[in-house]
Amino acid sequence: MKRIIGLALFMTLFVTLLNGGPGIARGATENDNPALAYGKELYDKGDLNQALAVLRTFLQQSTDPAENAGAYALIGRIFVQKQQYPDALLYLQRIPQLLRTPQSTLLLGQSLVETDQYAAGLELLRPLLNEQLPYADRTTLFRLLTVASQEEQHYLLALFYLQQQLALSAQPARILAQAHEILQNRIDDTALAEAAFMWQGTEIGQDARLQLARRALVQQQTEQARRHLEQLFSSSVRFPYWQEAELLLQRTTVDSWISRDSIGILLPLSGPYASYGELVRKGLELALQEHNKTRLPIRFIYRDTAVEGVSPAQLVSGLSDDDKVMAIIGPLLGSSTADAAHRAQREMVPMIALSQTSVLPEIGNFIFRDTLTAEQQVETLVDYAIKTNHISFSILYPDNRLGQQMSELFAAALQKQGGEIVDIISYPEDSTDFRQQIQELMWETDEASSTADNPEDIPELEYPLAPFHALFIPDYADRISQIVPQLVFYGIKDVTLLGINGWNSAELVDRAGRFLKDAVFVDAFFADSQKPEVLRFVELYRQVYREEPSILEAQAFDVATMILQIMDDPAVANRDDLRRRLAELQGFRGVTGTAGFDAFGEAIKHLSLLTVKRGRIVEIQAPDEL
Repeated sequence: MKRIIGLALFMTLFVTLLNGGPGIARGATENDNPALAYGKELYDKGDLNQALAVLRTFLQQSTDPAENAGAYALIGRIFVQKQQYPDALLYLQRIPQLLRTPQSTLLLGQSLVETDQYAAGLELLRPLLNEQLPYADRTTLFRLLTVASQEEQHYLLALFYLQQQLALSAQPARILAQAHEILQNRIDDTALAEAAFMWQGTEIGQDARLQLARRALVQQQTEQARRHLEQLFSSSVRFPYWQEAELLLQRTTVDSWISRDSIGILLPLSGPYASYGELVRKGLELALQEHNKTRLPIRFIYRDTAVEGVSPAQLVSGLSDDDKVMAIIGPLLGSSTADAAHRAQREMVPMIALSQTSVLPEIGNFIFRDTLTAEQQVETLVDYAIKTNHISFSILYPDNRLGQQMSELFAAALQKQGGEIVDIISYPEDSTDFRQQIQELMWETDEASSTADNPEDIPELEYPLAPFHALFIPDYADRISQIVPQLVFYGIKDVTLLGINGWNSAELVDRAGRFLKDAVFVDAFFADSQKPEVLRFVELYRQVYREEPSILEAQAFDVATMILQIMDDPAVANRDDLRRRLAELQGFRGVTGTAGFDAFGEAIKHLSLLTVKRGRIVEIQAPDEL
């Protein structure tokens, strides 16, 4: 209660400051200098580039601090309008603090926030709450304070600033949607109760009350949920999520509306991707069969994400409301995952997605993901290479989205660990002749030879064969089988080749295995692994389906197994219990290396390190295991 009263007093003080208080002396933004006046005239006409040129020339000649401050402020404003915030900072930070006006301070704060310097932005912008700013500037100020507060995880302050924006905005729906996301996904139960108290009688307060009811219902505290909803409906204040409140009230009248023995599954079971959905289904069913042999039976309820006219979000709502499932596995495809995840978060039903869609777990605390990501592969490779004393690296990548993403991630991960990047060379994704790229990697290009005035102009190689210890090539087996023989032919020998899971192919060994004695690549699933969990899974799968499993079946087996094990615990009585157990999961020994989930709901994986020996792919020990 003391915390609630303290926060209420704090917000009251903020409101007092907003309504008045002493102003800061304003410096002039124009002066009588003809060059500065001309720059301002060009700016007013919208000729931003010419204004920049005039103002920069002026600064080279001026020695007056006040005139320079005006020029810096105007240049900063131009760069802010052009959304070139680092350039704006270069000029705005040159203004002495005593010569800063509220407007130039706002521009500087905006540039800090837009360049992710949130704490510094908050410190600079908060004093402007005392200023009598124009309408547009005050709107910008509250927007920036909201963003920075949210990024710094000061969620109650972010809600306060959103509440102030409501009084200034002609489009309240956008602001209420921001508040809704914070209330639904970002704050804990204590802060949520404080928000409902502090903003009672407002749209944000109503939404906070709705979220309290939702959380109570997920925890099967039906009476408490009903009390929150009755208090919400007793108010005359309307807000955009009224229908959700009515739906929740209906749930409170149903005895045990969660089906304790049901899990929803979202997969493409028809259409062009049905074959992939079927592979995932095999892995899920294998885990379910093993579980139901010795435990209370659980059932899977499948929904086809390929049905035309039915959105993934609608399927989630059907599983949550009609089938009353405890959790959802899927979707598999990126095109359908984001909408489904947003709806699952709103419904507060735990979802473990199988898609590689980026930033998916960040949607909310009920969303998890178990899949092999580019980041996991790169981090495993870099960690291995550094721990085995590789110092310098080059990258040879296909000029496509995969190659660009992997090369950027590899370079960034390597930089963090202190490795050296020698060269980053690309090749057309349909290329079959890699001579030019290999010569560039060896610093032996025809262009260098022809343009050098004498041999001394050609850089000397730091290493006897190649100027790097390891070469990263993020491509698939068919292309790798063409590249690696040419590497040896053109002189790149005795370097470690680093590869992604696309190298894990019998085709690669058949076509180029003798060139891969120094290759190391990664994958989440290796069917010939001697790890006990993998041996057991492969044996079970072969017995049931009479075929070899792929990573899709193995990944599905992992996800189903972990949820089924959690649901076996009688203490897991509702969706929130299940979500909490998933978030706390540690030490799980997954077939695809899954050990648990990080703070964002991303699977923590221990990937297999693979190489080629005696004409076959084999698993090697991680450096920590040697």
